[in-house]
Amino acid sequence: MTFKQIIIFTIKEFNKNKEKDGYLPQNGTVINAFVSSNGLNSVAVGFVK
Repeated sequence: MTFKQIIIFTIKEFNKNKEKDGYLPQNGTVINAFVSSNGLNSVAVGFVK
């Protein structure tokens, strides 16, 4: 699958469906979940449009 945009959200932002850069996390596809360098659990979300 090819994504136009990939954005990193914290779990807190993802669960609250908080918009970032004009994208809502629950409108995309979760690609990966990981612990970021500052210790926060994060998810990479890909958007096709």
